[in-house]
Amino acid sequence: MTISNGPLHGIRILDLTQAHAGPFGAMLLGDLGAEIIRIEPPTGDMTRMGETKMNILLYYPMALGRNKKSIVLDMSSEVGKQAFYDLVKVSDVIVSNYRPGVSERLGIDYETLKKINPKIIRSNISGYGETGPSALLPSYDIIACGQSGVLSLSGEPGRSPVIPGGIALADMLGGTMASFSILAALIKRNKDGIGMPVQTNLLDCLLTFQQVMFQMYFSLNKEPGLQGNRHPIMTPYGIYPTKDGHITFGPSDSDKIIRLIGLEWMLEDERFKNTMSRIMNRGEFEKYFEEALLQKTTQEWLALLRDANDIACGAVVDYPQVLEDPQVKHNQMILEMELNGEKYKTIASMFKMPGILEGTPDPPADLGQHTETVLKELLSYTENQVEAIQKQNEAAVPELKKTPEEALILCATLILKLYP
Repeated sequence: MTISNGPLHGIRILDLTQAHAGPFGAMLLGDLGAEIIRIEPPTGDMTRMGETKMNILLYYPMALGRNKKSIVLDMSSEVGKQAFYDLVKVSDVIVSNYRPGVSERLGIDYETLKKINPKIIRSNISGYGETGPSALLPSYDIIACGQSGVLSLSGEPGRSPVIPGGIALADMLGGTMASFSILAALIKRNKDGIGMPVQTNLLDCLLTFQQVMFQMYFSLNKEPGLQGNRHPIMTPYGIYPTKDGHITFGPSDSDKIIRLIGLEWMLEDERFKNTMSRIMNRGEFEKYFEEALLQKTTQEWLALLRDANDIACGAVVDYPQVLEDPQVKHNQMILEMELNGEKYKTIASMFKMPGILEGTPDPPADLGQHTETVLKELLSYTENQVEAIQKQNEAAVPELKKTPEEALILCATLILKLYP
């Protein structure tokens, strides 16, 4: 059952994206009810790993592919390009993550497409921006994290930087902010009836999300440096070891915490009697604080501090524990879906709009699963027109008849020419 009656119901989006950032952003728009028609090259998305049939081992497309129809068009061919232009006529948004210049070379840039549909919104996600000295350089998530300064914050002092949170931070921010910008463009179009270009890049997104840290640098003329697991100007705040794991503390009444963990004497000691003195003597303070926390388990501390005294703290848990979390279950954030008769779990949509969002997501599609349906039902293409497109798709990738390993290398080579 498809998502229905969402706030974006009736909006049609042509999704040309690959890899992570663009597919993530398009997924969010699909979760809000937009119709997503994903246009893939004959080689398929690079994350399909050369496979045409979806299976649960392809965890990237499984994670990001819901609520999307998949059609295959060879955009370099005359029949493929014409089919795309025909789809533009009946769509609202085109989103891609091409390197600058690729859209113009393919004839699918905003200036070209607005002549076909003046209401079209043309969004592109790039690594550095559409113009400038770095615009044409290749960029992926971890590269953007390094170039933006994020990696200078991520990790323990005295050690090498680490991947922030172990997740594709730049990609997900890029996809999210592209979707945010598309929504703004749709609102603007509702007012004046005119489309517009929308540009998003990973570098700018990461700079924006470091707003506070850069302001600290501007104000104090001091680099924040690797942040480790503690807040730079608050204590206790951060991640602390316990007898059997770790506990996190947010802003709370630190005097109350000190009493509850058995360090009342600190409140009479000049080194620790107030917040400022604790910050000035942070090393000593945290030594005593950590030693006290090691006397009990995480759950014992949570029962005393959070549950009985409303202290802002929590446990550091692993994935199996997350899946058993009563609040995660209550929020219905673990969704069970079915693909080719096989059930699997995935993270559900975060959007909560009671009485508006209805239905359940469609599972990820096989490569080109909806090509014939979309062309015939949406564009009223004849059998001969559809057959011509499918023959062109097959002719475009004769090399894919090689071994799976060779096919994967070919897919990656072809796609890396286009994407940031």
